Amino acid sequence: MYSDKVNVNILTSLLVSHGIKHVVVCPGSRNAPLVHNFNECPELTCHSVTDERSAGFFALGIAQATDAPVAVCVTSGTAILNLSPAVAEAAYRHYPLVVISADRPTAWIGQLDGQTMPQQNVFGEFVGCKVSLPEVTDENGRWHCNRLANEALIATRRNGGKPVHINVPISEPLFGLTSVTLPEERKIDYIEPHCSVTEREIEPFIRAHRPLIVVGQMKRNKLLDDVINELKKRFIVLYEPLSQDDNATWFDEMFGVVNNNPSFAPDYVLYIGETVVSGLLKKYLRGLCGVGVCMVGNDGEVHDVTMHMNRLIACDPVQVLSAIAKHTVSGGYDLRFHALWNAETGRCRNDLRRIAHGGLFGETVRLFEEEICKRKEKPCVHYANSSSVRYGCRYAGHYIYVNRGINGIEGSLSAAAGFSVAAGRKTFLVIGDLSFFYDVNGLWNTGINGNLRIILLNDGGGGIFGRLKGLENSKARDKYVAARHDTLAEGICKSYGVEYISATTIEDVKRALPQIIDGVSATPMLLEVNIRREK
Repeated sequence: MYSDKVNVNILTSLLVSHGIKHVVVCPGSRNAPLVHNFNECPELTCHSVTDERSAGFFALGIAQATDAPVAVCVTSGTAILNLSPAVAEAAYRHYPLVVISADRPTAWIGQLDGQTMPQQNVFGEFVGCKVSLPEVTDENGRWHCNRLANEALIATRRNGGKPVHINVPISEPLFGLTSVTLPEERKIDYIEPHCSVTEREIEPFIRAHRPLIVVGQMKRNKLLDDVINELKKRFIVLYEPLSQDDNATWFDEMFGVVNNNPSFAPDYVLYIGETVVSGLLKKYLRGLCGVGVCMVGNDGEVHDVTMHMNRLIACDPVQVLSAIAKHTVSGGYDLRFHALWNAETGRCRNDLRRIAHGGLFGETVRLFEEEICKRKEKPCVHYANSSSVRYGCRYAGHYIYVNRGINGIEGSLSAAAGFSVAAGRKTFLVIGDLSFFYDVNGLWNTGINGNLRIILLNDGGGGIFGRLKGLENSKARDKYVAARHDTLAEGICKSYGVEYISATTIEDVKRALPQIIDGVSATPMLLEVNIRREK
């Protein structure tokens, strides 16, 4: 029988899955559920060592003899500090020591309870990864615990081998031994191609019947554009203009058609790049069942966007896509799947760019993108976060620049200003009012000039908060959450020497766009599209 602590059972199962065979265990009560599990598990061999300092080096010796990861388990409190010399030695020798420390519940740290101290950061830079496994109470907690344990165990293999620290809070009662078997846990396989990507690394994708490629935000890359254009001839590739130059997919318009429709359901997903803007695309991917998901990234870190990741390839995503492009589709490839996705993405794309938007801001961006794409020179267009980037994803027919690492509202204006100086050509920025006024000092730079062109969408507050379901019931929404205001940009533009144009109707916008796009100016230009609110 195994422990009734879910996080303990998840960790035990994944130790086995990741090839751990030896565990050095030290005495204690808080780590007793862990030690019990390790002793019960037939795939694990336990070694009892009382002195923790000695135990760390004992485990290091096993790692040297076996050339494999070895775990060492201690109880809560100062016990873990005694492992520091062995962990430091393992770090410099590149041995994959897995330190497992039992811990008291987080709520009791620093509350004068016995054997409690902050344990998560005791090894500092000596470990390649440190995680604390949550005590599981629901399915999200189970996914989180599983992901963290996978993340730590994968980290033992990176950078030539590194020690890692897995902290395990355990609440009382400690000794419920009621689980008949260990759970079957999702293991994330870690693959690091030595030279180039071979068929072995991409085999699950090329053997799939309904494979789907999702591309998150990527740096502008001509080679990536070329390989994606080649792959689109045979596979379904979903991406936003944050990663590719043309024919991006606005998934939100498709969600109602493809969600819960088995004809559209993929049987394998390859996800490359960073974030996607579409919340509904993330919701769709997380709702898939029984689907293998491979993530590809240069950093080799676990970014489980879909919550179903079971494979991680640590390399340049272009290498993986190029390897796939060399292969023909398998004999079992579902051509109807390919045709359905192509038809739906094409319909949504054409409708979005052709049909007028009902709102002033959306129509402003649609017309701006329509006009800018008529020019011979490829545009440099930045979008600020929140509503602005969502308009950009809907209407842009080219690559767009946006700060989506954290998605904050600060810095969009300054980033576009810096880009305009370095690029030496016209740089456009579409930005909302809160982002603009927050970062208005981006205009307070003597180096910027007429290359910078700004379209300010001013609706007197955070417009996106008006679309959050349930928030309309809060009296705090407009004044405090959305920061409603009556500020206009004209005075600021005058102070900073920025040429100012105002628009309150779509006719005003149509007259102003040629000037913003093609007008000659030695100073930055700003078009403020203002929706007047009743006070």
